[in-house]
Amino acid sequence: MWLEELRRRERGELRAPRFEALSRSRRAASLALSNRKELATPHHGAVKSLQVDLTEGRYLLSGASDGSAAIFDLKNATEYEAGFIAKHRNILLVDRQHEHGHKFVVSAAIWYPVDTGLFVTASFDTYVKVWDTNSTQVVMDFKMPGKVYSAAMSPIATTHMLIAAGSADVQVRLCDIASGAFTHTLSGHHDGIMSLEWSNSSEWILMSGGCDGAIRFWDIRRAGCFLVLDQLRCQLGKRPPFLDSSMEKDQKNLGPSPSSKSYSVQQRTGSRKKQSKTLQKSQTPARGMQQRVHPGMSSSQNRTTAHYGAVTGLRTTTDGMHLLSSGSDSRLRIWDIDSGCNTLVNFEAMRLHPSKPLQLAVTDDPSLVFVPCMGSIKAYNMWSGTTFQTFRGHYDHVNCCYYNSQDQELYTGSNDRQILVWSPSTPALTEMEDDDKRRGGFAADEDNWSD
Repeated sequence: MWLEELRRRERGELRAPRFEALSRSRRAASLALSNRKELATPHHGAVKSLQVDLTEGRYLLSGASDGSAAIFDLKNATEYEAGFIAKHRNILLVDRQHEHGHKFVVSAAIWYPVDTGLFVTASFDTYVKVWDTNSTQVVMDFKMPGKVYSAAMSPIATTHMLIAAGSADVQVRLCDIASGAFTHTLSGHHDGIMSLEWSNSSEWILMSGGCDGAIRFWDIRRAGCFLVLDQLRCQLGKRPPFLDSSMEKDQKNLGPSPSSKSYSVQQRTGSRKKQSKTLQKSQTPARGMQQRVHPGMSSSQNRTTAHYGAVTGLRTTTDGMHLLSSGSDSRLRIWDIDSGCNTLVNFEAMRLHPSKPLQLAVTDDPSLVFVPCMGSIKAYNMWSGTTFQTFRGHYDHVNCCYYNSQDQELYTGSNDRQILVWSPSTPALTEMEDDDKRRGGFAADEDNWSD
């Protein structure tokens, strides 16, 4: 198949973007445990968070339950074993021995999106700390009211440097690196916030998943959430044929018929006096009448749930059109961000950890979704829900996985304190050898030359 696509590209039948997309999807589908790259982790506890920097795609940042955070150089190996196994050791380590290190579990470790000079760690010791990579010193820290479960920064932000932090408290707090203070809080959840995710299409949109089973969409420029996902509000497929909002806009654009214009004018002129009287009455609030509720308060009264249990993980696709969520009910759901509907993709049976955050991963296509399922990682087809492949290599529960789109590698962290690398295999050589054998290729030619 790969050889056929290559020949179609040589003949000009296949365009370059399409050929690149096909090759990327093929490499992502051929992931296997790497036998040429190994990460020697210095962690003495479970690996909880993984992320590769967004600028170079070279440095891997990890956080562990022993309160440590480490950085690995994925391009340059520290040493080689047996001549060809590249072993990568940490080039930076911040642990409890550091004077400003975390005392408890590092629940989230994220890179500063602009460059690799800063990284952020969040911990159960109620602190969110910003570190200088070069000096390994804390630039600033933020004290939270409870255990910090998650932290996130927008990968596309150009006008703000906000860190969204979710803790055991019911509020999402935004920490500003520029000022070193909290800008504001987002109230609406009824329990702790376990997962956070910024939108890939707008720098102002933040999504949060709480232990109350709700997924809320926030516009950080205004008070209150503007959307709460409902698992009962659904659609079949990627997009519905017609959205309710588009139907309402079309009805407004049609306008009234000519026969109804005269009636509407008479109705308006005759009802002006009545409207003035009602306005005067509405200015004085009557007893028993509900007053206008603040948007933040009204959004907090919405008890709609996206999962039957805590929302343990959130991940948006690279195009910013869909959101993946995992819950303690062992369900994985795909949401259409534009309509806010559940796409009803029925994923095959999985077993998820019910009481801890999970880090999901998705390919750029997006064609595959990687989900930590207890002691293994399952790769699901995005829109069919079938299990494409199951990765087994860890000796304990898997907590996090991260897909590096530049190297097309998958990194997974587990309670066994290990970080495994899953690299794409090279089926092109085997396909070429099989094709040569079918045609009596290089081997037959060499025999003829020897004669």
